[in-house]
Amino acid sequence: MFTRRYFLLLFIFTLSISAVSYAQYEEIGLQGGITHYKGELAEHLFKPGEVHPYLGAFFRHNWNRHWSYKLELNVGKISGSDIHSNQAFEKNRNLSFYSTIIEVSPQIEFNFFPYETGNFEYPFTPYIFTGISVFHFNPKADLNGEIYELQPLGTEGQGSNGNKKYKRIQLAIPIGGGIKFAAGGNVGIGIEVGARRTYTDYLDDVSTVYPNQQVLLANEGLAAVALSDRSLDKSDALPSTPDIYRKQRGDSHTKDWYLFAGVTVYFRLSSMMKDSCKPFKKRRY
Repeated sequence: MFTRRYFLLLFIFTLSISAVSYAQYEEIGLQGGITHYKGELAEHLFKPGEVHPYLGAFFRHNWNRHWSYKLELNVGKISGSDIHSNQAFEKNRNLSFYSTIIEVSPQIEFNFFPYETGNFEYPFTPYIFTGISVFHFNPKADLNGEIYELQPLGTEGQGSNGNKKYKRIQLAIPIGGGIKFAAGGNVGIGIEVGARRTYTDYLDDVSTVYPNQQVLLANEGLAAVALSDRSLDKSDALPSTPDIYRKQRGDSHTKDWYLFAGVTVYFRLSSMMKDSCKPFKKRRY
């Protein structure tokens, strides 16, 4: 219900802004920096051992010096591992994953100060943004030198216990902000941090409890069983571990997050902002 209301309000807001907009111009830009994720295998949104690079590009339409619309395309890597945990339960759980995030995100930006790329009367501003992100992820793990996609294996019994396997295309809400600077000519530079609140708990393929290992073996094979339960203290006589069935593997009450943080460089495409009516060309907004 919250998601539908959020999207509806965002849509109505976009229409209202565009209806009263004036003095518009466009920009294209590139961005890059670091990614991170927060979930069962990394309890904080920033942990040095799980930082990876990302690259992106965007198109921005400025309605005026305060409001703009931006469409982003970002590609980055996320990962997590129990090896970095200080908790005994997590260290013994011994799970890990990595995944590429491919994201398309329409966003609304608000500049706290009047800002215009290429106009040194309005040289910088802090800003905030939000919107919608549609992203693809595909958690993987290494086992005996081979790389396995985890979602098809149903490591928590999905597909064999009556639950469907999670979808690898999901929605998220981006929330973030930064600072924009005029860099000279029609060029601008920004520093930006944006967290994404997802609606899945499976970025890391970990969410609920351990499945019945015998059923998992029969349906998905030995690799699925080995990647489902990598506990350090389990018996080597796989899959004779009935005591693991339905024991905690993750925490389904909290959803996963991922983060992009870095630098943007952008270029103005259209002419300096001006009114079409001559008496108002020098008007400041």
